[in-house]
Amino acid sequence: MSQKSNFLYPATSESVHKYADSIFSPIRSGECVTTIWVPMAGRRMWNKFIIENIELFENELPNHDKYIPVYIEPLDLTEESLSGYMRLLGRSFIEACNKRGLSSKFPNLEKNLQSFNDESLSYTKLYDVFNEVLNGIAGKGYVAIFFLGEFDELHFATPIFFNNLKSLWSRFYPHLFFVFLTVQNLARPEDSGNYQELRAAILQNVIFVPIRQGEDIDYVIDFFASKNGNKLESSSRKLIKDLCGGHPYLIKAVYKIISASKNGSNKDVIANIHSSYEVQTIVRRIFMLRRPDEKAIIQRIANNKKVEPSDQLDELINLGLVIKDGDNYKLFGKLFEDIAISTRAKTEQPAIDAFGDKLHLNDSTGVINLMGRSIEEELTNQEYRVMKFLLTDQNRLRSREDIGKVMWGEESYEKYSDWAIDQVMSKIRKKLKTLGTSTKLVTIRGRGYKLSNN
Repeated sequence: MSQKSNFLYPATSESVHKYADSIFSPIRSGECVTTIWVPMAGRRMWNKFIIENIELFENELPNHDKYIPVYIEPLDLTEESLSGYMRLLGRSFIEACNKRGLSSKFPNLEKNLQSFNDESLSYTKLYDVFNEVLNGIAGKGYVAIFFLGEFDELHFATPIFFNNLKSLWSRFYPHLFFVFLTVQNLARPEDSGNYQELRAAILQNVIFVPIRQGEDIDYVIDFFASKNGNKLESSSRKLIKDLCGGHPYLIKAVYKIISASKNGSNKDVIANIHSSYEVQTIVRRIFMLRRPDEKAIIQRIANNKKVEPSDQLDELINLGLVIKDGDNYKLFGKLFEDIAISTRAKTEQPAIDAFGDKLHLNDSTGVINLMGRSIEEELTNQEYRVMKFLLTDQNRLRSREDIGKVMWGEESYEKYSDWAIDQVMSKIRKKLKTLGTSTKLVTIRGRGYKLSNN
């Protein structure tokens, strides 16, 4: 957003600065931070905003020009492996240095970038190159802050990987810090065996980031109204708050439906909202990513049943999913309440269709379905063609050349571009995550791609 915009910040400036202080205060004291977010509630937007506008946070991070914050986006991985992640760390950090105009201070960065772009280098060699990069930064008195997006969803990570991150932190302290961005509380006892030696850094400071509340809800609604040039009636504003609470992505989806239904009756608008695939995907994802004990609490509250105080209940309150209302509790919005009521326990829940939450290509119609609905509107024509190709024989590995032929047809020889293929596959990976399917795009380095339901 433009600096001249009335909506420079992703939420009220007070809330964003408060969050920034919760991150940078521990870092100033020499500690790492873990922040826990509700899915699709602004985790990426808030942290990228702080990184890209670090000069606004002089009070929270004095001498910010000596810090190099960088956001690590797992969805940008072109290869889901330890080597792929190490390349992503290196490339992202060097890009951040170049954006800050620091390339002249670190003349080896271009050479290091060539190493990170070399697909033949092993994880061990890439790790050594990354050590070299950080050593150069520390030698000049700079501090690197890595915002590790979706850290609790790196399913390919191994004990070696976590221990290597811990070794980096120990070796370059106080010139290296991590901000772990998660949707789960990694401090739980059941996770005690995970993350190996890195667990000490993860648990140093654990912060729950609630969905928008109070003035921040109005701020988000006003932002979408301003962006679309619409004047929102008070009744529509109240409807959005009742249905969505303070979840920004949900507010955006419902706002679009209301804006497109100006001439419809209130009953029709509500029916359109409840039947919206996007809306249902969002609320289902928020609910399904909670742990079983948390789901049980949410469902008891939705069904007006008594809940006992517990650490799990406190976590849900801290995230803003549950609101304490006097001696009682309520959920943050009617849409979330409805999904909690309609979703039965796993042992009782009938499948939406025979394929559950997996993508399925209907051979007779050629339509890609998820939970009984077509996903065609969620993808570009090119993305849809690639997805159909991958689903045609799902267990078969498809080469980059195969993907190129699907993307460009007979002109693939002239138009072939590794960069373009990387971009399309990255976008497909992001959209699979947004859709809430268990189907994953798997990259086999040097060989190609396939879809997996494992």
